[in-house]
Amino acid sequence: MINRFIFFLNFFLFFTLGIFAQNSISVENNILYTNAIVFCNGTHHNIKSLIDTGSSVCLIDSTYAVDSCNIVLNESNLKLGNTAGKYIKSFIFDLDSISLSGITYSKIRCVVVDLASKGHNAPAFVLGGDILKRELWKFDLINGIMSQSEMPIKNVQSTLKWKNHDDYSDAFLNSIYFKGKIAGKKISRILFDTGSSRNEIPLEFDIEHTRQVDVKIGDVAQILTIKNACLCENVDLEIADVLCNVNFIKIDTKYPRVNINFLHDKSFVLDYKKKTLYILK
Repeated sequence: MINRFIFFLNFFLFFTLGIFAQNSISVENNILYTNAIVFCNGTHHNIKSLIDTGSSVCLIDSTYAVDSCNIVLNESNLKLGNTAGKYIKSFIFDLDSISLSGITYSKIRCVVVDLASKGHNAPAFVLGGDILKRELWKFDLINGIMSQSEMPIKNVQSTLKWKNHDDYSDAFLNSIYFKGKIAGKKISRILFDTGSSRNEIPLEFDIEHTRQVDVKIGDVAQILTIKNACLCENVDLEIADVLCNVNFIKIDTKYPRVNINFLHDKSFVLDYKKKTLYILK
């Protein structure tokens, strides 16, 4: 009887903690962050991590991987590319596990990227779509909380459908592309990228800029540089029934890109299986 009681008590505690487990999140320079616990080679580290819908998989900085996680880097076994089609040699391996919001995932594929030496203002770890697609993650940007969403999803205010690599042959794995309008012009593909500090439109996009600004341009496949670019301010953005005004930078890119900014005062859920973003009341 006592053993049975202890069993049910442990089960209840496990179930309760699983439901209410949550992570703090923050938005810094329009980029979304949280903390994840990474286990590798007998070590574990609580790492400030970038939540990146613009990345297919998890990434770890090469210096951090070697110095802190004792990862031995062998010869390159992967070509890693960015959305502009540029590639670098990289290394892919399996982390022992990752713990996020009370949930632990074992044997997570992770790509080593030399971010620090390129001057990228990024944390040591990036949570990509491979992790984000595994749960119904709720992001409460008002209270700064990330947690598992209840099922069924309640209090839905808006439904934003997206398309990904299943729909576009040139789209990267686990990508999120909305359709909408920018400055009243219909756009069939708008990349949703929570790892981007700015909103972007192609150079040829027919809209007048308001002023010139210096911007830092760089990603996993190219060294960080400072370039002069055209800034378009207070541009109308419409995705489904979400209407807002955001700033865009004109840049050499194929498709427009929007970051977390258009959801800055909202709570939302990402459902990768249904390819839907739910904005909550």
